[in-house]
Amino acid sequence: MLEIIGLTTNTTWMLIWTGLVLFLITILTKWYRMCTYFGKLNIPGPMPLPLIGNFHHIVKRGLTYNDLAMTEKYGKTFGYFEGSTPCLLTTDLKLLKSILIKDFNVFTNRRQIDAVMFEPFDHFLSIIKDEDWKTVRAILSTTFTTGKLKSMSKLMLECVNNLNEGFQKVAEKDGIFDSSKFFRSLTLDVISSCCFGFSVDSIKEPDNPVIKHLTRFSFDSMTNDPRFIILVLFPKLAKFLSERNMLEIIPKDTIRFLKELTFTIMQNRRNKSEKRDDFIQSMVEHEENVAEQEKVEQNNEDKKWDPKDQKHLRRTLTLAEIFSQSTLFLFAGYETSSTTLNLIAYHLAKYPEIQNRLIEEIDTVLAHHNGEVSYDSVSEMKYLSMVIDETLRIFPAAVRLDRIPSEDFHYEGMKIVKDLMIFVPLYALHHNPEIYPDPDRFDPERFNDENKQKRENNTYLPFGNGPRNCLGMRFALLEMKLALALTLSKFRFETCDKTPEKIEIDSSGFARPKQKIFLKISSRF
Repeated sequence: MLEIIGLTTNTTWMLIWTGLVLFLITILTKWYRMCTYFGKLNIPGPMPLPLIGNFHHIVKRGLTYNDLAMTEKYGKTFGYFEGSTPCLLTTDLKLLKSILIKDFNVFTNRRQIDAVMFEPFDHFLSIIKDEDWKTVRAILSTTFTTGKLKSMSKLMLECVNNLNEGFQKVAEKDGIFDSSKFFRSLTLDVISSCCFGFSVDSIKEPDNPVIKHLTRFSFDSMTNDPRFIILVLFPKLAKFLSERNMLEIIPKDTIRFLKELTFTIMQNRRNKSEKRDDFIQSMVEHEENVAEQEKVEQNNEDKKWDPKDQKHLRRTLTLAEIFSQSTLFLFAGYETSSTTLNLIAYHLAKYPEIQNRLIEEIDTVLAHHNGEVSYDSVSEMKYLSMVIDETLRIFPAAVRLDRIPSEDFHYEGMKIVKDLMIFVPLYALHHNPEIYPDPDRFDPERFNDENKQKRENNTYLPFGNGPRNCLGMRFALLEMKLALALTLSKFRFETCDKTPEKIEIDSSGFARPKQKIFLKISSRF
């Protein structure tokens, strides 16, 4: 056969060996460039391996603990490689101020992964750029005003009441429960109610098709999930596979189901056939405000919106954009808030003296509000805020922030080149003993007024900082405060034989415990 096409066995082997040599030369050339990349920028860091860069350290230690180990070894700012992608990590407070606030015009944008730039991810507020980001951010901000949050707090409390009904049934038996399971049910119900516009009870209705689709947005550890390994190590291959439907991040039937559901709810709101105080209602009201303003302008040329202050609010979001933001709230809020509540409950059980003080505060404040848990009453609970803050310090819900410079930036002899991936390792920052002595110790007093004033602004970043901080911060904090205040007004968390002695977190990118947390819950009355 080979002779027919003009080839001999020797020629074939020569071509194979030539191909292998060329491939090896290409690999070695790229490796050499990787090895010299950060040296040319005067940035320290570990030596990368061919193809995988320094990703083997993440696999070995886990994302969070690798960030901490490398920060301790290479200093506040250093470079490393995820596959062939160069990345810069920094906990330098002065540089953080430049990235997040002072030079925000240079560091406006965040990471985009080409392989997942399809609906609904392509319109996520967290990754869209420049003017698109400013416009969508301005519109979405109208959803998180004090008035809107007060209205949504009623929806949140309905969900917490469902949670407490579940707790009551558990307390009437042996009291032992899977903490993560219960709090995941709560946050799923809250997001469904406040963002997607429909009520569910995940504890009572685990087989509800809506719940089954929503839970598909929960991911495994990045070092255990081959999809994420491909995304990190071989981004071009990941894009190629994704475009040909060979790499599925979220099942397409789930995306289609939620999209149709969101569009139906949106249409019902526009037709006035239903109304509730949630995210979709805010978007409908925004559309109505824009239409009314345009009508006013057409009838009165002298009365126009101020182009400087209102330009980003003059347009409305498309249905696809609204669906994307609803999905983003699920993606960002489901795992983060449930994990934080899970860890708060764990620490309260482990430290009964802290739980006793918190319960005393809750009882005292509620006595002045006719026993009612509400937006106003939880706003007065300072120690509750301190407990939440300390939990988010030890276990920041999302363990990294990222930014992409739009131009070259020079800092103390280092050159941060355009488009270089910049990460802020929050776990490493929050566990710096120079900022937080004995950083693994749970101590809410770190966040009393006196101690907070002693620290610089960027030493605590669970929700980021600056113009591109987490838009849902107030929403998430309110959800957690309402859940804890109402639950602890009736119950108490305790440890049991199944409660882990120490918590280690996985490599999901969230502060998610590797092991299940079992606690005991008992009625206070």
